[in-house]
Amino acid sequence: MSTTEHAPHAGHHERTLDPVTFEVLKNAFTTSVDLMSEQILRTCYSFVIYCRDFSSALCDAQGNTVMQGSQDIAVHVGTLHFQCKAVIEYFGDDINPGDVFAINDPYRGGTHFNDISFIRPVFVGDEIIGFAQNKGHWADVGGTVPGSFDVTAKEHFGEGLRIPALKIWDRGVFRHDVAQLIVQNTRSPFVGLGDLHAQSEATAVCERELLRLVDRYGKDTIVAAMAEVQDYAPAHVAGKCPHWRG
Repeated sequence: MSTTEHAPHAGHHERTLDPVTFEVLKNAFTTSVDLMSEQILRTCYSFVIYCRDFSSALCDAQGNTVMQGSQDIAVHVGTLHFQCKAVIEYFGDDINPGDVFAINDPYRGGTHFNDISFIRPVFVGDEIIGFAQNKGHWADVGGTVPGSFDVTAKEHFGEGLRIPALKIWDRGVFRHDVAQLIVQNTRSPFVGLGDLHAQSEATAVCERELLRLVDRYGKDTIVAAMAEVQDYAPAHVAGKCPHWRG
């Protein structure tokens, strides 16, 4: 596994794309994420997720957020990059094509335990160019009360199952034992397993769209666009708010 090298923070990348290509790819990234969200909406089992308590994002090879969905939840998308970076840090070189990771750890970018994220690396050859991920609110993740919202809990063990970064798919092979360990610790394993598959498979939709863009524009152009989109956001805000300093 290798990751594409480019500036780790927005604002450090020299513009190389013409304005038309930049706008086309910026909007294509949004569409790729929104298609992932649409897949979740059409295949989820939980009524909570069906009511759009979920968010999606595209991250670059370093885990930085490139694009979020057009109907996402701020508290979700504000932490998705931390979870992606946690996967990169924990697994290092053991990230392979066909892998899908799950995580809800609030100490590594999670929100509350009900919000479980699924993260898929996107490879071009043996090189990671990005990560597709989504976070959805499961109806129950165990704990002392149904729904896993215990206002009397004095420690997080009463609020449900804490999931560190782990593999649900390993090189394209579904890890049934790991999935069962998660869903059997909920009050509705059938619904949990359905949402697990819905969210995991939705990341493949974003992967497919990103690779389609690579086929059309080339890997280097897509990687450059990811960096320039990150530069665009603070520049756009600064243009609207002249006294703002990023």
